[in-house]
Amino acid sequence: MRCGVVLLVALLAAGPGAAAMAAGPGNPIHERLLVSPPDQQAEVLTKGIRGCVGSSAFPMGMTTSGKAKGYAYWSVRCRDGRSFAVQIAPDAKMTAVDCKALEGSGKECFKKF
Repeated sequence: MRCGVVLLVALLAAGPGAAAMAAGPGNPIHERLLVSPPDQQAEVLTKGIRGCVGSSAFPMGMTTSGKAKGYAYWSVRCRDGRSFAVQIAPDAKMTAVDCKALEGSGKECFKKF
């Protein structure tokens, strides 16, 4: 739960001007995912999400300034209908939060920021 809260706080802190879709130096996992086939993106992003077999992935953005500089955000959909926002830290640590947890926060899964 704590990891999900950290992700939610980071997503809320990332303002519209703080994101970029272009992969920048400092987040090799994000860079590799951007050039990977869609099925591989979904597989990598759902490794650690219990019971989720990834069916699609969507790059939401990457922060370019502040404390979360270099953090990439993706959305991933599971075959069972669930969906998650995944934060990828520059050191490759991934944290996922159910997209339902973002409701009412002004942030959405599967939407570029």
